[in-house]
Amino acid sequence: MDLTCTRLTPALGATVALPPGPLAVTDELGDRLHAALMEHLVLVLPAAGLTPGEMVALGETLGELGARHHSYVTHPDSEDVVVLTWGGDQKPDAAEWHADMTYRAEPPFASILQAVDVPRVGGDTLWASMYAVHDALDPGLRSDLEQLAAVHDMGAFRTPAYLDGGAEGITDAFVRAGTAVHPMIAHHPVTGRPYLNVSESFTRFVVGLSAPESARLLTYLFDLVNRPDFHVRLKWEPGTVAIWDNRGTQHYAVADYLPHRREMHRVAVVTDRRTPAPRPAEGLTAPV
Repeated sequence: MDLTCTRLTPALGATVALPPGPLAVTDELGDRLHAALMEHLVLVLPAAGLTPGEMVALGETLGELGARHHSYVTHPDSEDVVVLTWGGDQKPDAAEWHADMTYRAEPPFASILQAVDVPRVGGDTLWASMYAVHDALDPGLRSDLEQLAAVHDMGAFRTPAYLDGGAEGITDAFVRAGTAVHPMIAHHPVTGRPYLNVSESFTRFVVGLSAPESARLLTYLFDLVNRPDFHVRLKWEPGTVAIWDNRGTQHYAVADYLPHRREMHRVAVVTDRRTPAPRPAEGLTAPV
């Protein structure tokens, strides 16, 4: 099976021309898509028009599913398909740069998102290459960041938690969502490339710094992610599918379409079945 990929920007993204006819979801297709994903980070499949079952099957060719969000609803046909619907006076919660669920110790490897109902104008999604952001850093700063880690938590999801249950609601939401500490410079398990691993949505504090030092450093890094040099932008059509590597990218769902309606379906792929399991560090005992 041959897939033709057309690059969208120098930083990241490609449109994938699928073979004509119904999509045959096979391991061979998963192999081809995975290889393209490692190169381009974001893949756009125009007019794919997948059913919930086909989205799940496609996700399973890439890895294990199940990284369900702590607050979103799922599709009646599959608990692995999250339904994201906004409209009226509801303020969307993804209009911030983020990688999905980094408040977990093991964030999902990839996401598959399909447009179901989109406004005539607006509601685009942008992705940023965190490889490119890393490479744009001053070498001295890169070296410093290699030694640092940062705390990630659920960020603005505190607001609905508070509205639903007050201070106890926030505490309960933290328990459900989790909190994680990640290196500020991570290395991709497949490509080995370093990437910046902080986001304005979920990164709260740099371990070992004072509050003012942490805030100044994170603000600088968040501003850098905003540069359009590192971005690709997708105008959705119903049936368009995007697949992205959650490790080397961040994304931003533009909230410029209200009060019009936007409905998307998403499948989160927890593990990368083509990535070897990490080997235990020398001198440590592997868990049984």
